[in-house]
Amino acid sequence: MTGFILGALLLAVLAAMFVAWPLLRRQAEAAPAGLAAGLAVLLLLGGSAIGYGLLGNRSWMQADAAHAGGNIAALARHLESEPQDQAGWLDLGGAYASIGQFSLAQRAYGRANRLANGGNASALAGIAEAMLMSGDNAQAAQAPEYIERALLLDPKSPKALFYGAVVAYGEGRFDVARARFAAMLTLTPPPPPNVRVAIQQQLTQIDAKLHPQLDPATAIHLHVTLAAALAAKVPANASLFVFVRSPEGGAPLAAKRSAVSLPQDVELSAADSMIAGHAVQPGQKVSVVARISASGSPLPQSGDLYGQVEYVAGKSGARALEIDRLSP
Repeated sequence: MTGFILGALLLAVLAAMFVAWPLLRRQAEAAPAGLAAGLAVLLLLGGSAIGYGLLGNRSWMQADAAHAGGNIAALARHLESEPQDQAGWLDLGGAYASIGQFSLAQRAYGRANRLANGGNASALAGIAEAMLMSGDNAQAAQAPEYIERALLLDPKSPKALFYGAVVAYGEGRFDVARARFAAMLTLTPPPPPNVRVAIQQQLTQIDAKLHPQLDPATAIHLHVTLAAALAAKVPANASLFVFVRSPEGGAPLAAKRSAVSLPQDVELSAADSMIAGHAVQPGQKVSVVARISASGSPLPQSGDLYGQVEYVAGKSGARALEIDRLSP
């Protein structure tokens, strides 16, 4: 039952990090309250299966917490007398995480990491997990930093690879997500059979994202340009995100990310859906938004440049979309 609850929490909370996909409502909706309305979206893209599979096998993903299901009170008493026991703090962090006490888990993992002078991959991955599962947007935004630090220290950390892959997927870095999911299949000990199947399914979905086939019935053809008045405001190493949204709102129906090289032709269709069962329909009236992100994140931020156009999927033909507005 704990595995099921944690799997559900993953679906509800990780969306804050990577479902940048309610992000392109008007600026007022970019406020925290507007973002919160879209928190429960991600990982319905097949990540639900892998999230449940992994969190249902925490003993494999949390190899750092051998006694994660043990007696928390006993661990706490032990650490009162042995406060320098780094492994004990890791065990306590895992134990708290196993019962959904993520703020306490973060505190325990943080203590372990301080004892290691910031060099404990298991502690860093545990901190990241606790941040992502906390339900706090601000903490979730910091989690990728801890994930990357953990992977630098231990490229074979199951937990860091998993969360790092999910974050990369949500940011549209499908090649990175694929590499990290694939790396999980090579670990020793290997993932349990149901986790292996879930990872393989995720890899298949990512391959479809990396090499999508345009669906003519739902095709959207755009010529994206940048207003001359904003040309000087494009930051170096920025990313271009193009989203297709239903007028009723909700998660985007399709999305693409690329380097900022404008003018640029962009094509989207149902093949670019981010969530299974949530795609553009033939003849559907949609809004298409192009946004230049300085941070490389799909989440809206002040100073981003964007533009919007209305479109009828599969019918409007080639349309111009000019990025001509500045987010306050």
